[in-house]
Amino acid sequence: APNTANWGYDLGAGGWGNNELQTYTDNAENVIVEGGFLKITAKADGAGGYTSTRLLSQNLQDFTYGRVEIRAKLPEAQGTWPALWMLGSNFETVGWPTCGEIDIMEQTGWDKTKSSAAIHFPGNSAGNAPTSEIENTTSTTEFNNYILEWTETQIIVSVNEEVFFTQENNDTKPFNGDFFFIMNIAMGGTLGGTVDPLFTESTMEVDYIRMYQ
Repeated sequence: APNTANWGYDLGAGGWGNNELQTYTDNAENVIVEGGFLKITAKADGAGGYTSTRLLSQNLQDFTYGRVEIRAKLPEAQGTWPALWMLGSNFETVGWPTCGEIDIMEQTGWDKTKSSAAIHFPGNSAGNAPTSEIENTTSTTEFNNYILEWTETQIIVSVNEEVFFTQENNDTKPFNGDFFFIMNIAMGGTLGGTVDPLFTESTMEVDYIRMYQ
């Protein structure tokens, strides 16, 4: 299982604010560390639903500023919505989007040849969030490096050192305090879309997360 000194879980169903279809569990069939890789697997439950895992480092590993490198291979199935992202550590007290959100990597369920980055904050969240995407044709067949460079003046995201997302940071935005990591696969919903009717399971593999400060 993932190291409990670094990772906890969000559990349950309810759509997670995006009409998602999965129920999150901490079961080994959905999350395991194997051969040096973290593997999050979304699965059909045999009864018309889906299970998956959402790991988070909240209250365990929190950071302000730095360079993040996440080396990952994404799930290939239509309808999977993988994400490698961060939320402000004050989430439980101020709520979203006041806490801020940094999406280092998201991928839609219908186009596995691209990935995207975004930031969410008051007045610029959900469909109004600054976002950009990049061609990423090997996302599901090879490991790629998803990189965040986060300072008090800028938020920059790249894939394999190719920069495609740059936003100003300043003291009016919520990106100047501690944030924690989240890794998950959602099913369906806003960015997952229609799930392949023949879907059985699909896996995201993460080699590492590295934080340089």
